[in-house]
Amino acid sequence: MYKQIFIPILCAVLFLCSAQAQDGHPIPKAKDLLFYIQHNRGKNTYLYQVNKNPQGNTDMDEPIKISRQLFDNNAEVKPLTAIQRKFAYGIDWSSHDKSNMEFSLVSYPEQKLYLRSIDNQTYYIETTLNGIKMKVTNLFIVQREGTSGLTTKVDYILFIGLNQQGKQVQTKLVPNG
Repeated sequence: MYKQIFIPILCAVLFLCSAQAQDGHPIPKAKDLLFYIQHNRGKNTYLYQVNKNPQGNTDMDEPIKISRQLFDNNAEVKPLTAIQRKFAYGIDWSSHDKSNMEFSLVSYPEQKLYLRSIDNQTYYIETTLNGIKMKVTNLFIVQREGTSGLTTKVDYILFIGLNQQGKQVQTKLVPNG
């Protein structure tokens, strides 16, 4: 009887641990975090947070603030470099108004992401990939061996989040090229 209960629980715990923190990567604890991106070359993390104005409201001119947390360097938080913003981790807005906020990462404009609001205070990121609609919590990029810098190639990207029933899901995006 214990095996019947223990094995499914063990499988669920292992799945959640592997889905949340790839290869022992730390999970960031940033305020107003929408989602984060990590990759297989180092522990540094790219944070996508709700951008608040001085009054504490969401800045509708630039609703997402992007930074990098250098876990390889005492977890210091810094802005993206110009190259990171332009070629890798920055975002391009397709439409940007209070009711419809569609964007994509500059490095993969084909995959559309949506900034959604529950109550004009609580935001999340949503996408559909491989027929799965999800609230995105994080992405894990597996970079191709032997590539680096501006010529970095990606083997695949894991999109990790919650499906419409609130269950943990992950699905793989394999970019062309």
